[in-house]
Amino acid sequence: MTGWYPRRFREQTSGIMHKFLDGLASLRSPANVLMVFVTSVVIWLLETGKYWFVMHGFNFQVSFFALMLMNGIVNLVGIIPAAPGYIGTFDASGIAVLVAYGVDKAIAAGYTIVLHVALWLPITLVGAYYMAREGIKWSDALRREEEVESSA
Repeated sequence: MTGWYPRRFREQTSGIMHKFLDGLASLRSPANVLMVFVTSVVIWLLETGKYWFVMHGFNFQVSFFALMLMNGIVNLVGIIPAAPGYIGTFDASGIAVLVAYGVDKAIAAGYTIVLHVALWLPITLVGAYYMAREGIKWSDALRREEEVESSA
């Protein structure tokens, strides 16, 4: 790398770039690419299925395609920095998609909040269970994270 950015960032940036490229190396195999693609499709369809099941608890109907679009948009918006659990970004984008499909804003808001809880709560409880089972405390996890960051 030549030097178009400050020297103090070069080593860290170079390390991140090499890790990214090492991760891409696994995609050299067509079988691995196919597995990533198939797994991704299955996961997105299962998650959209949950959107569909939750929708039946509310007084509106949209197509499965509309729910797939909502799923894609709320997940893409999830890359925007937000509160923990994507509170706010998930909800605002989900409501916007449903309103664009003609769903009343109040119903869209209620559905999106219930859906958000239905997506977030089970996996969070499973994670909390395994943390407790393994005797891991939040303070331990934060301490290890700080140690990793300081050694990098």
